[in-house]
Amino acid sequence: MLNKNTRHPSKDIIETRGTILRGKTICICLTGSVAVISAPIIARELMRLGAEVIAVMSKAATELIKPSLMHWATGNPVITKLTGAVEHIYLAGDRPKAIGQADLVLVCPATANTISKIASGIDDTPVTTVVTTAFGSSTPIVIVPAMHESMFRHPILEKNIKVLKKHSIDILGPYLGR
Repeated sequence: MLNKNTRHPSKDIIETRGTILRGKTICICLTGSVAVISAPIIARELMRLGAEVIAVMSKAATELIKPSLMHWATGNPVITKLTGAVEHIYLAGDRPKAIGQADLVLVCPATANTISKIASGIDDTPVTTVVTTAFGSSTPIVIVPAMHESMFRHPILEKNIKVLKKHSIDILGPYLGR
């Protein structure tokens, strides 16, 4: 049985494919897109390149996959709610660099709802609160939209993506020929 001083066996894969992310901590924020089923694979690939990965899940994400799956994938406890431990400040707050502090906040997958909330400054989920905190501390943010193409082409969502890009947020999304 693991105790808090024992290394999680999932950490054994760190740097098995390279060291490009050695010493980096990536906070992977998961939202309620069905693409969340790929999150454990993405987290483990980041780990294989050397990253420490910490997962934050919205309630909608936890309805599609269980937090225990992300705990298995990363070897780290999963944040599903904000508590008195001020997890959002721990991960992305403007403070002296500390162990566990994110070098990158990766919102993957990002729903239209979450993208629009972030663009509007709404932080009512653990994911959006971590992103808001990252904005304020200049922690790099990458957003990976995951939705049906007709949703991605919604003019208000397109406007919100432009707002995020204007604020130096990287969007890794599909090219739709526009």
